[in-house]
Amino acid sequence: MAKGKDKNYVSFWSWMWVMFVVALPCIGVIMVIYWAIVGENETRKNYFRAIIAWFVIFSIITALLATLGFWAVIQPQVLEWIQHITH
Repeated sequence: MAKGKDKNYVSFWSWMWVMFVVALPCIGVIMVIYWAIVGENETRKNYFRAIIAWFVIFSIITALLATLGFWAVIQPQVLEWIQHITH
């Protein structure tokens, strides 16, 4: 299929440009969100949605592991807070 006929075609140089922009601090994050929501190309749009989904998944796992790792430190404070509220 000719590249002009398929609206979801993404060329090599287009991907090179996208990777460059995403690698830029701050601007990259903004562009990932922008391309995931507003992008015209469905292939690129789905790719950036998947990146956001993986970020959310890894953030949740990291938060859970951090909470479990510090539970011995957090538990006495939580129990003290609960006792303070109930009395």
